[in-house]
Amino acid sequence: MQENDNLPENDHRIIGQKLDLFSVNESTGAGLPLFHPNGAMLFRLIEQYITDKLLKSGYHLAKTPHIYKAGVWKKSGHEAKFKENMFYTESEGQKFAIKPMNCPGHIYIYKHKSHSYRDLPIRLAEFGTVYRNELSGNLTGLTRVRTITQDDAHIFCTESQIESEVINMINFFIETYNEFGLSIDTIELSTMPKKHIGDIESWNKAEELLEKALKKNKTTYKVNPGDGAFYGPKIDFHVKDVLGRSWQLGTIQVDFNLPERFKLFYIDEKNEKKQVTMLHRAMLGAVERFMAILIENCNGAFPLWLAPVQVRIINMNDTLIEYSEGIEKKFRDAGFRVDSDYRLESVGKKVREASLMKIPYVIVIGDKEKDAGTLAVRSRGDKPKFGVKFDNLIKDMKKEVESKK
Repeated sequence: MQENDNLPENDHRIIGQKLDLFSVNESTGAGLPLFHPNGAMLFRLIEQYITDKLLKSGYHLAKTPHIYKAGVWKKSGHEAKFKENMFYTESEGQKFAIKPMNCPGHIYIYKHKSHSYRDLPIRLAEFGTVYRNELSGNLTGLTRVRTITQDDAHIFCTESQIESEVINMINFFIETYNEFGLSIDTIELSTMPKKHIGDIESWNKAEELLEKALKKNKTTYKVNPGDGAFYGPKIDFHVKDVLGRSWQLGTIQVDFNLPERFKLFYIDEKNEKKQVTMLHRAMLGAVERFMAILIENCNGAFPLWLAPVQVRIINMNDTLIEYSEGIEKKFRDAGFRVDSDYRLESVGKKVREASLMKIPYVIVIGDKEKDAGTLAVRSRGDKPKFGVKFDNLIKDMKKEVESKK
């Protein structure tokens, strides 16, 4: 049986196939989705939107390799925790591992030079791809994959800065989920698991700091005992999808243990070395899973700002192709993502196909439109409008994009 058999129509795997967003091919490997141009564009739009927000909030971008020496993961403790889910390889007699997490790369960027307390907090962000050797029977569309793109960030700060950083992140997360039309289900404080690194005192302090930030921000939460990361407690954000299912997306973690293992310091006001605190943070969690939820919540009808193709140009006959291409260029020059359908098919068929692809705006060019210098506009879900001036349409579309509706 194929994975897409007997699925509801609004399942992201069905929509992904209909809208040509992504596929999973057994020839390249289970759990390794291939994003087609439409899906890659959606992925890029999400990434760019989050990146712009991060840059405005004082984050700096980082980029790290997909593979490190195996010793790095032994030192960090990831190997002891995730060894059975990690991919390994060898080169020139040395053992390497494909990264299951982004943390060590950001650690070594911080460690590359000394830092003063005046430099802190330092916020490093990366859309980093990690790899987990999940069992094939657990893999599902984009919600459970072996290649995971995390909107990852690590904040290096003083202990006194933890509270304000955590509060800022909580509000940042909630604001972003609202902008994507997602509703918070629960927020959890996840505490020390049985298998962990570090002493009880540091764990107690980290848990107290997270709880203090939640209470000061008047955030409603519940405690999830024993479900913290192996290096520190965390705040987990669960959102509901269109079917009412709850998914964990975002996480904020306080970590005193990896800074101790990797000897991460800053120079304090007394010109003395002091251990830095490390906050781990991912807002969307796995971008692939976030996309799956978004696809289903929108039922593939993405708002204009997120639509991979925002405008499709359709000609009435072959004599209008050159003129239609000029209109197409005007949309592209105005900053819109546009494609065209100039096939020798009926206008009705081409419009129906554009509708099935859930393209927000379909522009039909006939002789009347060419002679009058106007457009026939079919916006998704509305009746067609005739005699529309290009400049007026562009103005309205830009307002729609800016509103993020």
